[in-house]
Amino acid sequence: MKDMKKFELQSSYSPAGDQPDAIKAILDGFKAGQKQITLLGATGTGKTFTMANIIQKLQVPTLIISHNKTLAAQLATEFKYFFPENAVHYFVSYFDYYQPESYLSDRDIYIEKEATVNDEIEMYRLSTMASLLERKDTIVVSSVSALYGLGDKEFFREYSFHLSVGDRILHKDLKKRLIDMRYEPVKSSQALEAGTFDVRGDMRDVFSSTEKIVYRLHFTDEVLEYIEKKDSLTWETIGNTSLPNVRIWPATQYIQDTSDMKNILIQIEDEMNTRVKELLSQWKDLEANRLQKRTMFDIRMIKETWFVNGIENYSMYFEKRNWWDTPNTIFDYFPDDMLIIMDESHMSVPQLQGMPSADKTRKHSLVNHGFRLPSALEHRPLGFHEVKAMLGRDRNEAEEQQTPEQLEIKKQAKTLNKHLKPKSKTLFVSATPAPFELERSQTIAEQIIRPTGLLDPITYVYPKSGDYNLLMSNIEKTIIKKPYLKHFYNGYEDEDLKEELIEIFEPTEWNETSTTDELIAESLK
Repeated sequence: MKDMKKFELQSSYSPAGDQPDAIKAILDGFKAGQKQITLLGATGTGKTFTMANIIQKLQVPTLIISHNKTLAAQLATEFKYFFPENAVHYFVSYFDYYQPESYLSDRDIYIEKEATVNDEIEMYRLSTMASLLERKDTIVVSSVSALYGLGDKEFFREYSFHLSVGDRILHKDLKKRLIDMRYEPVKSSQALEAGTFDVRGDMRDVFSSTEKIVYRLHFTDEVLEYIEKKDSLTWETIGNTSLPNVRIWPATQYIQDTSDMKNILIQIEDEMNTRVKELLSQWKDLEANRLQKRTMFDIRMIKETWFVNGIENYSMYFEKRNWWDTPNTIFDYFPDDMLIIMDESHMSVPQLQGMPSADKTRKHSLVNHGFRLPSALEHRPLGFHEVKAMLGRDRNEAEEQQTPEQLEIKKQAKTLNKHLKPKSKTLFVSATPAPFELERSQTIAEQIIRPTGLLDPITYVYPKSGDYNLLMSNIEKTIIKKPYLKHFYNGYEDEDLKEELIEIFEPTEWNETSTTDELIAESLK
C-alpha cells in the first residue's frame, strides 16, 4: 500500500509578481478538465516556484522532464529544498561513459558496446523506482532517460523481499533469494558496497541497492530477532530500537524470470533460425554466418551465467513483450493520476522527437548486416507517438503517426492502453514555447513580472538600415566626452595610456604604483 503522505511545500516566501495569477490560471484550467497547459514565463520570474505551488495544490505524483542532466540536477536540488519531507528523485542515464553498439557500413567498421556505469546514479534510479511503488508523495526529475526501457514494475515489486522480526527463514533460502535479486556475496578481501551482502555467523549484512544504508539482520535458530539500520560510511546504528520490518529491493533495474529461461532461449534460437534462412535466401551468406555465430555465443553465455554483454537486445523475450508493444518505462511506475512537467519545453520536446529516430537508424544497420536479430529493434525508447499519447491524451493521438511501412499502432493497440495515463495532466514550461505546446494548450498562463517587481532595463532597437553609421556616430560622441577611450578604439600602449589617465586625476588621488587597470576602472565610473 502506498504511503498517503501529502506534499508539503516549505518556503519562507509566498507567490508574488505574476506568480499568483499564473498559478490560478493553471489550476483553473486543470480543474476544467484541460489536459495540457502552457506556462509562458520570462527568465527570472520564478517558474520553478510556480511549478512547486502547482504540485502542492494538485497533490499528485509528478514527473519533471528536462533536456539535460545538469539542469535536471539543478531542478532536483531546488525541489528537495521546497519539499524536504517528501520524496524527490534524480532520474538520469547511469552511464559515465557510453559507446553504443553500432556498425558503419560505408567503412565496414563494427563498434562494440562500451559503458562505464555510475554506481551512485544507478542507486538513484533504483530508489526512484522503489519510491514510486511505495509512496504517493514522489517527484521525479528526469532527463530524456525517461524514454528508455525499464523492467516491468510488477516484476520489480514482486521480487522485492519483505522481512519482519519473528520471521523464520533458512539461511540458504535467504541467500538464494538475495542472489535472485542480483545481490552478490562479498569475498573475504572485498568491502561491502551497494547491492552486496555479507555473512557473519548468525548475522547478515545487506547493503541496500536504493540508499546508502546497511541492514544488519540478527538471527537466532534461523528466526529473525533484530533488525539494525546502519550508516554505510560510519557504520553507526540509525535509531535506538530494532526496526519492526524492512523491504529489500532488487539490485538491478532489469530483473529476469530465470524460471522460464529455457523457453526464452528456445524462442531466441527459433528467431535466429528464421532470420538465417531469410538472409541466405537473399544471398547474404556472410551476414547469416555472422548472425548464427554471435547469437549462439550469446545463448551459451546466458545459459551458463544468466548474462552476456548486450543482453538488453533480447529484452522482448525476457519481459514477455510482443512485437510492437510499448516498452516499460518510468511512466509506467506512476499512477494514472499524475502530473507531467516539460521544463524548457521548446528544447525538451524536440529531444523527445529525435531520440527514437537516431536509435532506430543505428539498430537497423546492425540488424541488416547480421550483427543482431530483428527483435533487437524492440529494445527501444518510446516513439514520439507514444509520448504524445501519454501526455494527458488518448490513443487516438498516437494513431496520427501511423505510416504505411509501420503497422505499429494496429499491432500495439491491445497494449498501448495499459501504458496510458487517462487522468494525467501536462504542464509545458518555457520562456519561448514552440507551436507544439501552444497548439495543444487551451490555457496559456503568462508570467512576466518578477516576484521582486524589478523590470528589465530599457532596450532600444534601431532599424537595420544605417546601423553602421549610427554605431560610428555614437563611438565618436563617446570619445569626445572621454578622450582617453580613443586608445581602446585604435589600440594602445600601456604606458602611453597611463600617462594620459594620470593627467585626468589629481596627483593626490593616485600614487606611482597605481596600475593602468585601476586608472581605467576609476575613469569609467
